[in-house]
Amino acid sequence: MQSPPANSPSPPADTSRIPTYGGAYFALGTLFSMNLLNYVDRYVFNAVGDLIQKDLKINDFRWGILAGAFMVVYTIASPIVGYVGDRYSRRILLGFGVGLWSVATVGTAFSTDYWHMFFWRAILGIGEASYGIVAPALLADLFPPKQRGRVMGFFYLALPLGGALGYGIGGVIGAWQGWRAAFWVVGLPGLIAAVAGLLIRDPGRGASEGKTVTKDDRPGFAQYITLFKNRTFLLNTAGLASVTFSTGALAVFGATFFQRVRGMSPKGAGLSIGILSAVGGILGIGLGIGVCDWLAKRTKRSYLIWACFAVFVSVPFGLGAVLISERIASFICLFIAMTMLSSVLGPCNTVTANVVPAAQRAVGYATSIFLLHLFGDISSPIVIGFISDLFGSPAWANSSTGHFLASLGAVPIVTKTGPTNLTAGLLAMGPTLLLGGFLFWLGSQSLPKDTDHAQSQGGADDSGAVMMH
Repeated sequence: MQSPPANSPSPPADTSRIPTYGGAYFALGTLFSMNLLNYVDRYVFNAVGDLIQKDLKINDFRWGILAGAFMVVYTIASPIVGYVGDRYSRRILLGFGVGLWSVATVGTAFSTDYWHMFFWRAILGIGEASYGIVAPALLADLFPPKQRGRVMGFFYLALPLGGALGYGIGGVIGAWQGWRAAFWVVGLPGLIAAVAGLLIRDPGRGASEGKTVTKDDRPGFAQYITLFKNRTFLLNTAGLASVTFSTGALAVFGATFFQRVRGMSPKGAGLSIGILSAVGGILGIGLGIGVCDWLAKRTKRSYLIWACFAVFVSVPFGLGAVLISERIASFICLFIAMTMLSSVLGPCNTVTANVVPAAQRAVGYATSIFLLHLFGDISSPIVIGFISDLFGSPAWANSSTGHFLASLGAVPIVTKTGPTNLTAGLLAMGPTLLLGGFLFWLGSQSLPKDTDHAQSQGGADDSGAVMMH
């Protein structure tokens, strides 16, 4: 990977008096660390979910709402942060966001009932929105289009690695010292990352494309409506929402499923899913980058053609992971599904950078995040929790639909909070992923045209995808 241009014609947009340190790769390392801690926190919460549910007496439906509380606030805050992120100091936003989410993570450890925890998870959403919008937009300005696919791929390696650490830490610390201790362990390092975020050099918006974006160039709210006229942007976001629906479902209920349905211990389930998430995620992201490099030499539709293929392949394996009762076979299916779903992260986020002009990039990511989380991992825990409780009830379990589900292996299980059928809930991933694959295919047809349009408006040229070696 080559270094970004040393002499950028775009002046620094950040005029704050906070000193900077290092260059593009220091920023990449810092942002990667933030992203890593972000996912560690999310997955620790899911890894100790069964312990929290038992301690605070929370059923699956209310747990789905609790898991969604963070995402609801995160999603609502995203457009506001995107608007601010296109105008004011991105370094300060980074430091504020990471610091706030670290405080909220530690605060979760002090929760004594459902509503206390709801409050801290909601506050967490504000902190993560402040960071999550700015980071990819800043990376797009630090690295030119020819390097962007690989940089985004590396940045999103934090998801499987953070998931693995989160599940591992949650499983081990939760079993050893209880679920509260796990939040102390993952919350405090975020304060160090917050300080590092204040030191990142911001080269200015549009710098990597040789553009100078001034305050006069930054669009107002009315002009952001143009994003909804961008066909590729919308279809890419909708497809990614379907992936997020399924990965969000596995994140929230995966460890609980293997404990409740497969009879594993919290430690065993957390470590197993953590290892599978890490290895599958790393392989998946590398696979996505490698295949898109190869495809880009043949078609400008490469990113979304691969996303379509990967999602379709994940469907039978994802369903197999839920329905196959033999534990090893179930984990093999889960590993393949995780690998394929992880492989779309780099390509899909690169598409967002490439079809949105530089001056609107933070709001482009903010709008994308708003939509994909609204229809993705905000909805999935609630929907799946509702289905689990619904088909766990005797009335539905004894219905014709309940009998059909039972023939597939989705049978009710009685827990301390009542009868549930988490297997039935997780089956909702299948049709959702099929829809997502179809949307990616439609988006691939307009990708070349919308990329060229964004380039003419001061955006990126994805022709560099051919040269990301």
